[in-house]
Amino acid sequence: MKFSKKMLAVLTVVFLSAVSISASAQNGGGGGGGDRMAQYRQMLKDSVQLTDVQADSVMAIQQEFRPQMRTIFQDQSLSQDDKQAKLKGLNDQIAAREQKFLTADQVQKLADIQARMRARMRNRQGGGGGN
Repeated sequence: MKFSKKMLAVLTVVFLSAVSISASAQNGGGGGGGDRMAQYRQMLKDSVQLTDVQADSVMAIQQEFRPQMRTIFQDQSLSQDDKQAKLKGLNDQIAAREQKFLTADQVQKLADIQARMRARMRNRQGGGGGN
């Protein structure tokens, strides 16, 4: 089951990255989204030690799933449990695709970074202990 937690972590980070970029743009960040994406890409290369091709692939996968994740997060007709279940499904898809070109060590590093990003996002949003 440790594998499932990693997958969920990867997907959650992807989603939180998208939400963070969206929030920045909505709060007057204007071009900040592009800057954040460039910073995230560089972090993938530096911290996770991805090649340019791997970083581009991770970013493309995340970009592809971002609209679906945003829709789930914004759907007020869904309970938190329903949202988590749907997000987990998307995260599983993302992780499966990423694992095709990342090493086990890179997957773990990415999951660790995403866990830290989630914690920071929760703190920014008021300490949400509701996971």
